[in-house]
Amino acid sequence: MSGVISKAIHILDLLVPQGSEKEMSVTEISRELGMPVQSAHRILGSLSRHGFVSQDAKSKKYKLGLSVMKYGFLMWDSLMLRSVARPFMEELSRKTKETIYLATRENAEGVYIDCIDSPHILKISEPIGLRLPLFIGASNRVILAYLPRKSREALLKDVDWTAVPSLKPMTRAYIDQELDLIRQQRYAITSGEATSGTTGIGAPIFSYDNTVIGSLNCAGPSMRFTEQNIEKYSRYTMKYADMISKELGFRDQFRRQI
Repeated sequence: MSGVISKAIHILDLLVPQGSEKEMSVTEISRELGMPVQSAHRILGSLSRHGFVSQDAKSKKYKLGLSVMKYGFLMWDSLMLRSVARPFMEELSRKTKETIYLATRENAEGVYIDCIDSPHILKISEPIGLRLPLFIGASNRVILAYLPRKSREALLKDVDWTAVPSLKPMTRAYIDQELDLIRQQRYAITSGEATSGTTGIGAPIFSYDNTVIGSLNCAGPSMRFTEQNIEKYSRYTMKYADMISKELGFRDQFRRQI
């Protein structure tokens, strides 16, 4: 299997445009890579079914497909998000003195992709790369709240609510109510769901194409998240999340209320 994957990667590398769009026949690909024509044809068929290459109906030549572009844009968005968000994370950290996380979505999970630790000795410190279902934790739930309705439904319809990895019991009705509230107030707040004794405030980040791309999260020990601090921190978190969105090219402010 690893040999087939390696050959597929070599084919994709060969089709990478060099200044202009590149198209090659099965025979040309086979000759260039020293690969049997039948093997090249079989691998190209698999790549074509998944959208990684496409074949011209007339010339029968192959070029890179839209799936390559899709994954490239996802990677670019992730890199851009971290780069753009970092100075705003630093400013939010100075304002709150709490741990600041940057999260993004990967399929049905939210993932921490950057972090600035609190200067306090007592602080929350979760690892970058931590994954949890999108309905657990403020940083994840605020992303879920702003996904299209069909996407939310697809992610929630088959959840076994008796086996979710949360410290607090959850139900579909509770999550639906939470998502409605998040869209009304424009931020999420959770306590003790992923880690005992901690509170998090998350605000959505939107990309240039008006879709939710991630979230900014302020988190720390619940004892420091008093009513007054929650009001202040949520205001700061929304402010800097909005500034990140603006830097990423987001303009449609009304889209968030849909």
